[in-house]
Amino acid sequence: MDAAALIRAAAANHRSWFRRLARARGGRVERAGGVDLIVDGRAATMAFPRTRRVEVAVARIRELGLREASCWTTSPDPDLGTRLVARGFGWGWQPHWMALDLAHPPDPDPRPTVATGFAAIPSAVPYGGDPDAPPAVHVSVSVDGVVAGHAAVNPWRGVAGIYSMGVDPARRRKGIGRALTIAACRIAAEQGCTHATLNATDEGELLYRAVGFESLGRGQTWWYSPGPEPTPRQVALAEAIGFGDVAALAALDPGPAELAEPFPGDTSPLRLAVVTDRIDAARWMLDRAPALVRRRFEPFGGTLLHLAVEWDRPELARLGLERGADPNARDRTFRGTPLQWVEHTGATATAAVIAASRS
Repeated sequence: MDAAALIRAAAANHRSWFRRLARARGGRVERAGGVDLIVDGRAATMAFPRTRRVEVAVARIRELGLREASCWTTSPDPDLGTRLVARGFGWGWQPHWMALDLAHPPDPDPRPTVATGFAAIPSAVPYGGDPDAPPAVHVSVSVDGVVAGHAAVNPWRGVAGIYSMGVDPARRRKGIGRALTIAACRIAAEQGCTHATLNATDEGELLYRAVGFESLGRGQTWWYSPGPEPTPRQVALAEAIGFGDVAALAALDPGPAELAEPFPGDTSPLRLAVVTDRIDAARWMLDRAPALVRRRFEPFGGTLLHLAVEWDRPELARLGLERGADPNARDRTFRGTPLQWVEHTGATATAAVIAASRS
């Protein structure tokens, strides 16, 4: 399979996994305006919707009184994200899709003994809340009779997804994660799967690369939590910004106070312009509300330049510097400058713009 086919397979496997977990807990799948809504208790997932018309699905989420909902895509989708933010979602983390060809599965790691079968997971071990959802297979490693790490393998149409990889923080760097990953891959190969796929955290990426997984690129998630329903004006304002429709933005004529107020879901107007890469909308807002260039943005308390580095937006960094943004400002969480954030984001193009302003 090429990378595009593997990403599609990873998305199909995730959809299968979400459905299996929901049904194992007594949940269901609803069809809402052309979107499959996987309802799992008080939460729901829109797994890789094939349409951007999510209004009916979001209305159903509110009607059901759900506490949490997510939407996943295989690649960044600013138009879909705009529609979701306009209706109360927040911009979330990016799944890092990775895959491994199982033609030659990695040799087993004999050091930690890996057990197969569903097991109770202690609260100290992350991602331990999954139910038993056959034909998915659970693997675990125990230390002194207590589970110290676990994962799940979900075979689906010749491709296996690896999920819920978690190791007790007190037991990390002892080969448990590596042993679980290798065991999961070998189980997938034994079940006739040609590839294994997963989405990796930044911390897990190094482990998966060491086993042989290769990057396929990044997707996007958005997350909903209960709160006030956006007003028609908030919907219109978010869509004008996120779609880059400066004429509509000017017609709405928001004042500085409105441009400083986050939408329901906690995405602020200027942050929305950054993540959707709408520089003309950002320029219009800074013209109307110059103080926004000094505003702090959640969740880390960074400035516009921090946001530009986070999303690698060199033109937005240049715009911010032109309007007086401080390249030496430190975020409130990590106490890092925008250039120090580059060490984690790899946003070299944006870094060059900021560095040039300091020379």
